[in-house]
Amino acid sequence: MFRNPIVLAILIVGAFILFLRSPYSDQFRPLLLAEPTAPVASAVATPAPAATAMATAAPESTPTATALPPTATRTLQPTMTPSPTTYVVKVKAIELSVKAESRLITYEQIMAVSVTYSDENKSPVWNNGDLFVMEAIYTVGATVDMELMNVTVNPDNKITVTLPAPRLEAPSVDAKLTKYAYKPDGWKYLVIESNKAKYIAQAQIDGQAKASKQACETGLLDKAAKEAQYRIKDLVLNIDPRINTRDVTVVIPAGSCTK
Repeated sequence: MFRNPIVLAILIVGAFILFLRSPYSDQFRPLLLAEPTAPVASAVATPAPAATAMATAAPESTPTATALPPTATRTLQPTMTPSPTTYVVKVKAIELSVKAESRLITYEQIMAVSVTYSDENKSPVWNNGDLFVMEAIYTVGATVDMELMNVTVNPDNKITVTLPAPRLEAPSVDAKLTKYAYKPDGWKYLVIESNKAKYIAQAQIDGQAKASKQACETGLLDKAAKEAQYRIKDLVLNIDPRINTRDVTVVIPAGSCTK
């Protein structure tokens, strides 16, 4: 009927297009548009061998702790006891350090002293008997001789420092604050002026003795002993930070006011 192949081809293409637009093309369109796939060997799955069918899935792990094997059991480690701390300072080191800081530990006190010389043959009316009066200020010191210090350290690291008893030093007078007063009486004035140097020299000697006595009576030696204990203990503690204050003892006997 259609001998011309071109016309026949056009009719076939047109009919195909009309078919695709028709409602019946929905059933065949997925097949026409699907991509070619690999051939399937068989539509039915081959059953697994009997041995495989018996295998079961491994259970999921649980967070329970695994017990340690007997050979890996934990053992308590022994507690290490620290060795006792020992002092690194030696007796010689303590002696050198203390003596270098203070060769003589001194405690001073200021004393006001008055020395009066009277005339035993005073006149009954116009003479009160005072021939010479000295008013002076003395500095009295009490010292501890560190050359006589003794240091011991026992096996328990206890340090003992033994000091000699404190002693009084010769008082020194302040010349600028020293005042002399003469009490001339008539013809005795010539005698007093001629012996002025003798009165001054004797008053200075008596003034020293009086100042030492007053200082000793007010507890100067006891104050010097306490001051020496505090200062020596501080010097020893500063030698090494490992020295405990409870381990240092300073011994010093009481001083005597009598020579």
